[in-house]
Amino acid sequence: MTSAASWASCGAMALTGDADGAPLVPAANAADQIGWALRPFGLDAGVLAERAAIRGLTRSGLHSCGGGTRLLPAADGWVALTLSRPDDVAALPAVFEVEPERFSRGPADVGEAAPWDEVAQLIAERPAEEVAARTRLLGVPAGIVGAGSGAFTTEQRGPGRARGSEPPPPPRIVDLTSLWAGPLAASCLQLLGAEVIKVEDERRPDGARRGHPGFYDLLNAGKRSVALDLAAAGDQARLLALVMAADIVITSGRATALHRLGLDPDAYLAGGTDRTWVAITAHGWADDRVGFGDDVAATAGLVAWHPDGRPRFAGDAIADPIGGARAAAAARAAWHRGGRWFIDASLGGAAADTLDAVQATARAAAGPPWTIDGEPVARPEGRIAAGPAAELGADTDAVLAER
Repeated sequence: MTSAASWASCGAMALTGDADGAPLVPAANAADQIGWALRPFGLDAGVLAERAAIRGLTRSGLHSCGGGTRLLPAADGWVALTLSRPDDVAALPAVFEVEPERFSRGPADVGEAAPWDEVAQLIAERPAEEVAARTRLLGVPAGIVGAGSGAFTTEQRGPGRARGSEPPPPPRIVDLTSLWAGPLAASCLQLLGAEVIKVEDERRPDGARRGHPGFYDLLNAGKRSVALDLAAAGDQARLLALVMAADIVITSGRATALHRLGLDPDAYLAGGTDRTWVAITAHGWADDRVGFGDDVAATAGLVAWHPDGRPRFAGDAIADPIGGARAAAAARAAWHRGGRWFIDASLGGAAADTLDAVQATARAAAGPPWTIDGEPVARPEGRIAAGPAAELGADTDAVLAER
C-alpha cells in the first residue's frame, strides 16, 4: 500500500481539504509512520482520525476541523493561529497593538465565534515574523506555516540494571498531561499492562474533561485519578513523592511551569536506575512557545499545499496523535532497554519527521466516490472506550496511602 493509500484508509484524508472539494494527501507519510509506532500496542493509524469520528468533525480547508485554529495570509507568508481560550482572545489588542474596541467580540468568544474577520485583516497588514514574535511574547498559540519546530529526540542519561531474557515488569506511570497527546501516550502504555496514575490540579483539571465524554473516556479509562492543590506546598511535596516513585513520568507542561511545581527531570533521572521522563511540549523542551495540535503541525510544515497555492489543514490537530504515538513508542523502547532516559517529545518535531521532501504539492483524490491509488477514502472511525474514566480525585486517598 502506498503512503497516500495509507492516509486514505486511516480516515485522516477525509479530514484534509476543502469541505466542498476533493480530499487531499499532504507531502508526508504520517499514516505509515504512526501505524508502525502503534503496532506494538495493538493499534493502527486510525488513531489519527478517531477524535474527529467521536466528535463528528469534518474537513474545513483553511479552518481546523475543531474550529479553533485558522490558516491566515500575512503580508509575506501564512500564519496558523489558535483562538480556543478566552485568555488568547483577550490578548489580541496587545498582540496587534490596537485598542480593544477594534474587536467586535470579547474574550468569551472563542473558536468559531472569535473575532476572525478583524484578526485576518490585521495579520494581512503585517509580516508573518512580526505576528509570530508578538504571539510568542504574549503566550498565544501561533506560528508561521513551515517555519519549523524543535526536534523529537531520545537521550540516554545513564545505564540501567542488567536485563535478563524476560521482558521487564509493567511500569508504574505518573501521567501529568492533559488534552490529547499525553493521555494518548499513557493510554498506549496502559494497554501493555502499565499502571497509570493520572494527576491533576484540583483547581485546573484536564480541560478535556469538559469536552466530549466519549473521547475523554477513551484516553483515560482505567487510570487512577489523583487530584491535588498544586498551589499548596504540602500537595507539591506529595506530587514530588509520587513522581520520584514512578518508573515513567509523562508531562505536557513547559519547563518553567514544571519547575514552579518543584519538578526537575534531571533530579528525577538521577534518583533511580531504570526510569524515563517523557516531556511532551509543542516545540521542544528548550522552546517556550505554546501551541495546540493544529497550529503546531502547520508551523512544522505538515499541511496540504493545494494547487491554488494556499495551505489546508492536514487532518484533525494532527500533531497531537502523531506526537502521542511517537512518545508512547519511545517510552516503551526505553523501558524495555533499561537505563535512564529523557525523551524530548516535541509535537512539532514529530510532525516534521513525517514530511516528504520530494512531494511539495498535495495530491487530490479522484472521484467522487473518492479514491487514491486504488484505495477508497475511508470515513474516520473511533474506538470504543473500555469504560468510564475515573471521577476527578477518585483515587487520591488510596494512592497517597500507598506511598
